[in-house]
Amino acid sequence: MNETPSAPWALAFAASSVSVALLATAAVVLPQWQRQLPARQGLVSLHLAADGSLRLWNRPIAATALPALLRRAERLDSSTRVRLVVAPQVPWGVVQDLLPQLDSSTLHVDLELPPPARP
Repeated sequence: MNETPSAPWALAFAASSVSVALLATAAVVLPQWQRQLPARQGLVSLHLAADGSLRLWNRPIAATALPALLRRAERLDSSTRVRLVVAPQVPWGVVQDLLPQLDSSTLHVDLELPPPARP
């Protein structure tokens, strides 16, 4: 009796393996792609965390790199908008320290404050 799988079974196993690999890749790539989607619409979203760190499209960036980033965005498209999304635990002083760096460019800056705390 032949113990090797027949050609149709081998093809079915190969197709299911490729499908699982594609689904796993999509699970990793799609969230990152969704975070970058606003950039194609002319919107750069910066997220300010409670510890004062900045994230751009789910990647940490140094606050010192912000002016160069804004200049590059301005050079690519002067109608680009910058949205600063502030985490609820961020002290207002941290936001105020960051605003002069954002004001150094001619890009329009939106400040997205967290929703008010519920009593």
